[in-house]
Amino acid sequence: MSVIRKLFHKLAAVLFHPGFHTLGFCNVCDRPTIFICDLVADRWIRKCCWCRSTPEYRAIVSVIESDVGEKLARYVESKKIYELSTTSPIFRRLRGHANYEASGYFGDKPFGTKVTGHYWNQDLQHLTFPTHSFDTVISSETMEHVRLPWQGFAEVWRVLKPGGSYIFTIPYRDERKTLSRVDTKGDQDVFLLDKTYHLDPYDPQGSLVYTEFGKDLPDLLTPLGFDTELVRVHDIRADIQDDLRPVSVFLARKRSAIQPRIEPQGAGLYEQ
Repeated sequence: MSVIRKLFHKLAAVLFHPGFHTLGFCNVCDRPTIFICDLVADRWIRKCCWCRSTPEYRAIVSVIESDVGEKLARYVESKKIYELSTTSPIFRRLRGHANYEASGYFGDKPFGTKVTGHYWNQDLQHLTFPTHSFDTVISSETMEHVRLPWQGFAEVWRVLKPGGSYIFTIPYRDERKTLSRVDTKGDQDVFLLDKTYHLDPYDPQGSLVYTEFGKDLPDLLTPLGFDTELVRVHDIRADIQDDLRPVSVFLARKRSAIQPRIEPQGAGLYEQ
């Protein structure tokens, strides 16, 4: 019944907004597809009609495959992948694979335990995976919601193998520096700006934004042991675009010779 309902929703979207869809090839599920616009207001967030991938996830897969030199499905046969999501199209494709782990954040459950056979409950600030566990870590629109983001980045560094990569997207603005919306130096949050929430698949109230990242992010990750580059992906065939602009993906590679140093939380980031 749920399959019939999903097919109905896809057909309805095509019929209601015929001018905002496009034909192409999805690099996440590897097949010809229609990229469907669910909402006219978000006409550039077209989703694959098969795997429901967004431009951000298609861009992430593009960067992974370009970085490792092979398709994601082949790469996971020999390399370990960890994804900070239980709702993504990558999760739906790879869940259950022996070399793939995924996690969500469920504050009402014990951290470091499996919620189901396919994913864990993890606090990104205190991951329970052993050091040097993964070749690749993936996230999309996640780190801005972490209370102590530099601790989160440091934990990603720790669980990556030497030379491994953290490939991620975040809301990013290259016309200014990174700033904190919330002062978290103490035990209690001190709000510096009005509270902002993003949609959260785990919480109907949304997820609080702690940090807005900017052009200095690669430099801020250097003391943590990452060499970071911003990759701009623009692929019309895979409908990887953001309002006719490339999609920004960060590729942070772990340097094996340098130990991470967590920058004092909020240092230099509270200036407005």
